Amino acid sequence: MAKRSSGDFTSILGWMLLPQLAASYLLKTVHWILLRVAPRAVPHPKTPRYALHQRMSYVFVIAAYLLYTLWSTEQNLGANYYHILGLRPDDFSASQLRRNFRRLSLALHPDKNPGGEQQFILVQHAYNVLADPLTRFVYNHAGEAAVMCQTCKTVSDYMLAAIPRRLAVYLTYVMGSVAMQVFRIGKYGTYWRYIAIGTFAALELAMMTRTTDPVLIRVLLWMAPHRTSFEMSQILQQVMICFFIALNQIGPQFIPQEKNVNTVALAKQLLAITRNTTAEIQGKAERLAGFYKDTGLERLASESFESELQLGMTIGTSHKFREEYIDRLNAERSQIALK
Repeated sequence: MAKRSSGDFTSILGWMLLPQLAASYLLKTVHWILLRVAPRAVPHPKTPRYALHQRMSYVFVIAAYLLYTLWSTEQNLGANYYHILGLRPDDFSASQLRRNFRRLSLALHPDKNPGGEQQFILVQHAYNVLADPLTRFVYNHAGEAAVMCQTCKTVSDYMLAAIPRRLAVYLTYVMGSVAMQVFRIGKYGTYWRYIAIGTFAALELAMMTRTTDPVLIRVLLWMAPHRTSFEMSQILQQVMICFFIALNQIGPQFIPQEKNVNTVALAKQLLAITRNTTAEIQGKAERLAGFYKDTGLERLASESFESELQLGMTIGTSHKFREEYIDRLNAERSQIALK
């Protein structure tokens, strides 16, 4: 478990620090090669084509690091009980299990192998778990921790004891996702993140409560026959975490977030337009009123510009309208200040 925790911490630290640095060095290396092979293919900095090269190098690094993280996750799982006894989970017999156990127990016995007591105890424990069909099923579907239950007698007892612990893992994922939303971290794929958490929780629950594995687990076991169903679910969890980390790394490169400052500029522009419209219409009406003064046509001029004056009052001279835009402008400024 310590090895797994250390691997997870290293993976998270790597996701935080490596992609930007590696993408920068990758882009420099590629451009250095292109300068000597095809100089015209190297774009100038601060051009759209150069920005595209930056995005593509970043995506390549993220994809490569994602594959590495999944590979390291599989490696960090370590040897399971089947591997310790030299067996394949999907292809072994009771006689082969006993034969391998005798051979290993003789080779690792403390009388013949001083200092190897822990290995000898591990082999004995692995044999005891796999020799019993009940504990073997529990080990395959719920992991090593579930087998440690001292009061469990049936499969239902083992699974009922293990389910709360497994669901607590997914509850931690949900709480972490909520915290990311509160602190505005990982804005991309929020909806699908919750869907994925629920899907993987249902998958593991189905795996623990049914005698046959779900189709997805069976396909993965066909690809990696040396792993158990529970171990495949652990790898799938890491796939889920890595996928959403990668999505939040790659997403901003192709879907830039909308900046609130543009909204503020738009509000300022609209407010200026309404003020100009107000001044223009009112000034025009005043000039015409002065021109037709004492001619007896004041009423005609007033009627002809009545609709235009009403429009000016509606979009420019209304105090309520201006107050609404000022409130909106102040709200946008406050949001930017908070960030």
